[in-house]
Amino acid sequence: MDRRGVMKKSDDNSRRQFLQSMTAAGLGIATSGTMIGTAQAATSVQPESWDEETDVIVLGYGAAGAAAAITAHDDGAQVLLLEKQAADAHTCNSKLCFGVFLTPDNKDDAIAYMKVASRVNVDMPESQDIDDAMITVWAEEMGRNNAWLSELGAPGFVLFAAQGRDANWPGNNAIKAYQIAGSDGRGEVGTGMFDFLHEKVVGRGIDIRWSTPARSLVSKDGEVVGVVARKDGRDVYIRARRAVVLSTGGFNADEKALKTYLPAFPMTFYGNPGNTGDGLRMAQALGADLWHMTVLGGGFKSKFDDFPTAFVLSFGSDAHIVVDKSGRRFKAENHLGGYSGYWNALVYDTVANTWPRIPSWLIFDERRRTAGPLTSTMFGAAGPAAMYEWSADNSREIERGWILQADSIEELAGKMGMEADVLTAEVERYNGFAADRHDADHGRMAQQLIALDRPPYYAMQLLPGLNNTFGGPRRNARAQILDVFGDPIPRLYSAGELGSLYVQYPQGGANVGECFAFGRIAGRNAAAEQA
Repeated sequence: MDRRGVMKKSDDNSRRQFLQSMTAAGLGIATSGTMIGTAQAATSVQPESWDEETDVIVLGYGAAGAAAAITAHDDGAQVLLLEKQAADAHTCNSKLCFGVFLTPDNKDDAIAYMKVASRVNVDMPESQDIDDAMITVWAEEMGRNNAWLSELGAPGFVLFAAQGRDANWPGNNAIKAYQIAGSDGRGEVGTGMFDFLHEKVVGRGIDIRWSTPARSLVSKDGEVVGVVARKDGRDVYIRARRAVVLSTGGFNADEKALKTYLPAFPMTFYGNPGNTGDGLRMAQALGADLWHMTVLGGGFKSKFDDFPTAFVLSFGSDAHIVVDKSGRRFKAENHLGGYSGYWNALVYDTVANTWPRIPSWLIFDERRRTAGPLTSTMFGAAGPAAMYEWSADNSREIERGWILQADSIEELAGKMGMEADVLTAEVERYNGFAADRHDADHGRMAQQLIALDRPPYYAMQLLPGLNNTFGGPRRNARAQILDVFGDPIPRLYSAGELGSLYVQYPQGGANVGECFAFGRIAGRNAAAEQA
């Protein structure tokens, strides 16, 4: 330390031990699934003996964990993969997604694009929050995604998006997104994509421990040397001779963290209900810096108290509108997708100190009710992951109370707690736009202007919804987790949405593409550590 008592930058071990002692004391790591009780803090106390040891331990089995495990194995490391969920109840976000992954096709253009996408304020170059080294590595490694999958045996790819999200950003045309081609020539959704990765993990003989949540990291002299896991009701101490990779997903199922870090409440997620922020807290306990905790991506979802995750919506082009808490439309329904255009619609009321569009309501009639499920059955909880089977005509969901039903708009307004004359006037105004084929208020597409005139009428609550959280421990271009001074925590790596690098979401599939890319980077560098 200097004479002021400030730790010098050169005193890495002392600083790291100081951080650990300050952050670990009394810290509990919340877990879910089969685990009972409060998890341990990260600890520097060594066990009298290790129950077992391996070269690289990967915590969390989604696309990022699979990529890290495959890469570390192929680079000569013995790998152990720990997953908190049971094999027959495994619902990682990779399975619940649409199976899309981003692969830029030009490095220089991808760098130019990402320099804008990495700004907190896209109009201010000085607000770039990712250093150039990280952006360059992102462009290089993301650009290898298709080649890597082909080397693993992927039969081909289906183009999902030919450019990025904003044509005004330089390099937009380089931002391509794909799916793995299925046997029918169509793109594989998340379940098919993950099955492909799982086959490659199993085929390599990589040891997967299901129903084995990590409780804490073990460190010695500032270095991560192992993991305390829970298996069959007891703690198991596992030594990592080379490194540990955190790929435990985000904190979408930790309501305390959502209230702390996200800018609005409530928000909901269609992602894995097992993502309770375990890796976030394990990294924090070792003094990890955090970044991108407030980054948002997604659109409206529906979440119900008696089901563990939200549903991805499928409004269709049949008769429907979306209204705020007062019963008024606020944006063209076909523009209520993700990214900033969606979030900007959720304007905070500084007079009433509330969010007038949380919740919002989907209003529809019998025509829409019988047209098909209100949720996507292609992916998400009601998709191939088979967490829930949504009824074809939405009748089961009406019976469950997820969808309100009424014989008139006035009656429906009463069930939602709205003023009947406000909602009735809004529906009548919208029906006039439908008759004229012109939405004078919000510019909704003419072909989607279909009158709400076939009772009964229905309503389903909508919440601002994310696909996943982005925030977590800050990582560098080598996928090392950094402490609050910007130094790597030795032998600790991360990949995936746990500390995603994104500030502005570039395009659909960017998360999965990052899982592949930084999973490989983490696996490669973890395997290269000296045992």
